[in-house]
Amino acid sequence: QAVAERYGLHAIAVKDCLDPEHLPKFERFDGTSFLILRAYDERADAAADTIQSFTRKVAVFYGQDFLLTVHRKDQPYLQQVESAWTTPAGQDRPVLPDLLIDLVNAVILSYDRPLTDAERGIDAFETGVFRARELASMLRDIYVLKRRVTLAKRLLWRTLSISTRFQLTTDRHAPLFQDLRENAESMHFWADELLDDVNNLLSMQISLASQRTNEVVQVLTIFSAFFLPLTFLVGVYGMNFHFMPELSQRWGYPLVWSVMVAISLGIYLWFKRRGWL
Repeated sequence: QAVAERYGLHAIAVKDCLDPEHLPKFERFDGTSFLILRAYDERADAAADTIQSFTRKVAVFYGQDFLLTVHRKDQPYLQQVESAWTTPAGQDRPVLPDLLIDLVNAVILSYDRPLTDAERGIDAFETGVFRARELASMLRDIYVLKRRVTLAKRLLWRTLSISTRFQLTTDRHAPLFQDLRENAESMHFWADELLDDVNNLLSMQISLASQRTNEVVQVLTIFSAFFLPLTFLVGVYGMNFHFMPELSQRWGYPLVWSVMVAISLGIYLWFKRRGWL
């Protein structure tokens, strides 16, 4: 509250900056720009797939002669920006808006690691897609990967929309803002490509699962086709009628077996010629 009163921060912006689940946004209040950014949390679990577990929020208040960041925990990208600006070389640079550009760039580039990990994961899944593996486990891993990439794409798209709404202060900053937008577009495009890849991989896995199921059903159908006529013959002779001429014949029983073997052989040759075996 003391900081808000000192810098004239709007109450709505202060309320939003304290919301830990808020998505990226950009607003202006009485000459003060207010940004909410979400950067990848390097301490996040490998299976993190929610906004709270996947990213950390940083709120930025940017005025004519001040820049404030509000965040709950230190993050490596913030420490790197701070270190770059506290060195003698960094102190020679104009503070605003260069510092803001560096900060937003650091947030965008923080997604390089999860997207790189996702790309490696997709390559690993594609390499082993035709290998025998528990299908349920693989589908679960791919789905978690899809959620992470989707989340990164969603947040990068919002960050990209923020970067396009910055107002230039001088012509000197035009290349810096252009570089910022290009970084945001590049990361968003990368996430979009990875999402297409993981969706294709997921569809391929489901198709392979259906193919394996069809192969099993085909084998069972073939075995059923072998035994159906044999079962019919056994059923006929299992009715125990008295008037069956072959019952009194010496070669009646071997003859029936010969017929059954011939039927099975005929079915086998027919399936073989059709390419079903």
